[in-house]
Amino acid sequence: MTEMTAGSATPEALFSAPSARTLRKALEIVGWLVMAMLLWTGLTSIFGRADFLMEASTVEYTDPLETFNAFDGRYVQFSFATWAHLIPGLLIFGLGPLQFSRYIRKNYLNFHRWSGRVWLTCGVISAFSGGFIGIFYPFMGVDGQGFNESMATTFFAVYTLFCMYKAYSSIRAKQFGAHREWMIRSWALMLAIATERVMLGILMGTTGVGVEVLFGTTFWMAGVVNIVASEIWINLTRTPGNGNRHWKDLDAKAAA
Repeated sequence: MTEMTAGSATPEALFSAPSARTLRKALEIVGWLVMAMLLWTGLTSIFGRADFLMEASTVEYTDPLETFNAFDGRYVQFSFATWAHLIPGLLIFGLGPLQFSRYIRKNYLNFHRWSGRVWLTCGVISAFSGGFIGIFYPFMGVDGQGFNESMATTFFAVYTLFCMYKAYSSIRAKQFGAHREWMIRSWALMLAIATERVMLGILMGTTGVGVEVLFGTTFWMAGVVNIVASEIWINLTRTPGNGNRHWKDLDAKAAA
C-alpha cells in the first residue's frame, strides 16, 4: 500500500514532502549564516586592500616589487586593475544578497532587474581585472608556485563569465528557473574568494605551510567547495516541470 501511494504521488507532492521542506528550510538558514560570514570576510578583504593601496600611494618607490613584498607589490604595480577589481567587488557583495531576496523580487521588480544588470556588469569587470593579475602575474611567478594560482584563476574566471552569460541569456528567454540556477552558480563562484581567505587563514595557522604554497591550492579548494554547495542547493530547490516555479511557493502551498 505504501509503495502504491508513493508511486501515485505527484511530483509536486514528492518535492514538498514534510522531510524535504524541513531540509530546505534548515539549509536556507545555514546558507544565509554562512553567506553573512563570507560577506564579512570579503568586505574586510576589500577595504583592507583599498586601505593598503591608498597608503602605498604616499610612499616613494622605484620598483613596487622591491619596496613591497611579492604578494602586495603586484597590486601596487597594477593599481588600475586592482581598483577595477575592488570597486566592482564592493558592489557585487553589496547587491548579491538582494538579488536572492524573494521579497524584493516580488515587490520591487524594477529594482531587481536594474540591480541585476549592475551586478552582472560588475561581475564581468571584476572577472577580467582580477583575472589579469591572477593569470599573468601570480605573486610567485607563472613558472613557479604561482602556476597553480594562475591556472585556478583562469578556470574560475572563465567559468564565472560563462555562468553570468547563461544567467543573462536565460532571463532574456524568460527561463526563470534556469536564470535562478545560473545566478546561484555565479554568486557561489564570486563568494569563493572569501571562502579562499577563510581556508587560507585556517591552513596557514594550523599547518605552518606558507602562503606561497597554499594560495593557489586554497583557491582550487574554495572554488570546488562553493561549486558543490551551489549544485546541492540547486538540486534541492529545482521545482518539478520547467523549474520556473519557486520552491517556497510550492512548499507554502503544501503546508497550507
